Amino acid sequence: MSLPRRMCVFATCQSNRKSCSMRQSSVTSEGYRYSSTFAAGRLFDAVYVINLDRRPDRWEFATQQLSRAGFLHEEYVRFPAVDGRNVDLQKAHACGLISRLGLLRLQEPEHRRIWGMDLNPGAVGCALSHALLWAQIAASRHRSVLVVEDDSLFPQDFHHKYEARTKQVPSDWELLYVSGLDTAGQAPQLRVAEGVCRVPQMHRTTNCYVVSHRGARLLLDACFPVTYQLDTMMTLRTAGDGAGGVPYVTVPNCYTLQPPLVVQATRMGSDIQSVSGGVCDRDEVEEERARCRAAGWEVQETGTLVP
Repeated sequence: MSLPRRMCVFATCQSNRKSCSMRQSSVTSEGYRYSSTFAAGRLFDAVYVINLDRRPDRWEFATQQLSRAGFLHEEYVRFPAVDGRNVDLQKAHACGLISRLGLLRLQEPEHRRIWGMDLNPGAVGCALSHALLWAQIAASRHRSVLVVEDDSLFPQDFHHKYEARTKQVPSDWELLYVSGLDTAGQAPQLRVAEGVCRVPQMHRTTNCYVVSHRGARLLLDACFPVTYQLDTMMTLRTAGDGAGGVPYVTVPNCYTLQPPLVVQATRMGSDIQSVSGGVCDRDEVEEERARCRAAGWEVQETGTLVP
């Protein structure tokens, strides 16, 4: 993504409530400021949590999860998300952030869009939020940045488990999914080591991943202009010579931990798929439990999660 296009992200956001400082490891938002200094020897050069200003409940949830995972408060930074409801979609298209097809699909009635794939205002906000963060990471020399959305469920003793799991990850990685949905069940065919697979084209979610500065640059080039939701855009650059001809993502060079180490919660509804961000229903609670079971977490009868 060129500098003019990156600056255009700000031009498309009409909210006066949010200001992102592009200085490394410092983010300012209405009502609160978080700064961080990352010490040598830590697993990550930086940790960012993407959170909408209007969702302090999710920020509280995220901080509880990070504390559970063993992160100190000073080890992570809140990154204010772009609110898709305040984005000028025509201007975003003119700036090259949304493709012509993406804009046309956005203008279709909701019942004619493909749920979870076609863009909607929330999905546009999600894409621009990650893009702004990628631009900041790309401008750094960080080798390992943990990006977390505010609906991520972490296991206890995350650091120990992460370090143990990633010993098997090839050193050429540019993007590592710590969470993810193997929607077509193809990851086992792309296994490169115990618990590590190449990323199948049908892999979904952006709620927790680790990216390098080079990976961030490649993601900006690969994903914009967006035609579909961001997790789909991130899996479009593929090769088809995997086991059984299963397409896997090649740009950036990426891997996924399977089963995932972090799980996306569904209990709070979705700010991307739902206009309101709504309250979750019984099906969403069951979906969350199913995801936790798939990750190897014990789900007790009360619904309590024991990773």
